Amino acid sequence: MSPQARAKVLSSRLLARSWRVALYEDAIRYGNGRTDSYARLSVPDFAVAVGINMEDDRIPLVKQYRLGARRKFWELPAGFLEPDETPAACIRREFSEEVGFTLAEPQLVARLYTSPARSSQCAYVFRGRLGKSTRRRLDSSEQLTTGFFSKSQALKLLSRRISSVHLLAFLLCADDFRS
Repeated sequence: MSPQARAKVLSSRLLARSWRVALYEDAIRYGNGRTDSYARLSVPDFAVAVGINMEDDRIPLVKQYRLGARRKFWELPAGFLEPDETPAACIRREFSEEVGFTLAEPQLVARLYTSPARSSQCAYVFRGRLGKSTRRRLDSSEQLTTGFFSKSQALKLLSRRISSVHLLAFLLCADDFRS
């Protein structure tokens, strides 16, 4: 086992906290005895879903402005897990809020670390099918557009400005489409 594999956190110091993000500086000791400081982010896990409309084989995407990248992206419906919320409950809630349909029979496809060098945040990737129509209930900070697209259209939109986890989630579920 490499010396880094045995790195031990000696202490953690909170540097900044805002909304759902916290920045820490950790003092660590590697297996070879060397010590160093390391910056680490704490952010909530999130869930993302590919929901297929079984009637026309189309999937919903949402377009929204992402402040960090300072641009709009087409993405799959997704959202942060609330405290004590399961990933499946999160994606059911978010899908209904953003798309206006329930996500029927959600199946977990993958659990992905989004940036394992700096964070333990995971993305839970689900697939399911469009269920019953509901009323969209966006958060007060959300301004998004929802559209329904074929597999090829969705791939083109997701690839234009890549939001990595969303594109990967789509590709993981691509075999679920008929065409």
